[in-house]
Amino acid sequence: MTDRTADVPVPAARRRYHHGDLAEALAAAAGELIEEVGPARLSLSECCRRAGVSTAAPYKHFRDKDALIGRVALEGFAALAEATAAAKEARRDDPAVRRIAAMGSAYVRFALARPGLFGLMFGAGAEAGGEDPALEAAGRACFSVLIDEVAAAIGDDDGERARRLSAALWTFVHGAAALAQGGNYEAAGIETDIDAMIENATERLLGERASD
Repeated sequence: MTDRTADVPVPAARRRYHHGDLAEALAAAAGELIEEVGPARLSLSECCRRAGVSTAAPYKHFRDKDALIGRVALEGFAALAEATAAAKEARRDDPAVRRIAAMGSAYVRFALARPGLFGLMFGAGAEAGGEDPALEAAGRACFSVLIDEVAAAIGDDDGERARRLSAALWTFVHGAAALAQGGNYEAAGIETDIDAMIENATERLLGERASD
């Protein structure tokens, strides 16, 4: 299976605090640690050390560790939305099936490049900063982009069928991402082209109406 992480940007290590970007520096440090040890073992003091600030500094922007973790998850959804939008735009002259499949492939690449962040975004609510309306809205916004593309592809004016098909596509792509992350395809002795598999599944789910 080929490497799908090369075109997914990863934040530079040990970004330090300068002139008012304290929240960004702490979020970047937290993002690094989440990739290394996971959200449950995230240490605020280590975030501060990496950002080059005092241990009191986080409380200028975040009420506690969960709030900082929530900020990282929020930025993750923004990055995922940007990645899928860029993939769609790169295939704007292609048939709808290929544009939508490209979004799915970008989703998998994101998961492989940022496994800790991806797990945080779709993990338990407590790990993602609690029941945060901003996080819920960000997740819905990501999904809405897919729904809109599917609705346009199949000519679904009311969006209900588009929502059902989008949920099926998301389930398939998210499962593929999880299996690829865990090395399960290789463990099962399966050599697969995930991009081709996603395109094939997209075509089957959306049918001929989305192939024009």
